[in-house]
Amino acid sequence: MSTKTPCGAHTEILSNNAVRVTRCNCGTLHLTLVANGVTVRLSGENFKKIAQSLMAAHDKIDEPVEYSATGSTSIN
Repeated sequence: MSTKTPCGAHTEILSNNAVRVTRCNCGTLHLTLVANGVTVRLSGENFKKIAQSLMAAHDKIDEPVEYSATGSTSIN
């Protein structure tokens, strides 16, 4: 059984109908997906890497999808 350690007080960085991002006084960032309530705890460095990756995916989301002979897809 895992032991959950609560973080301290949170400061809200951003909140909208999709996500909520808060920072704990220990420096951990909490990224909550509003639709399902899942929260991910991240260091600032990992949060930045994930945000950059999501922006890269965002920029490609409207590109056409190429289907291979096996039926798998790739968006590169």
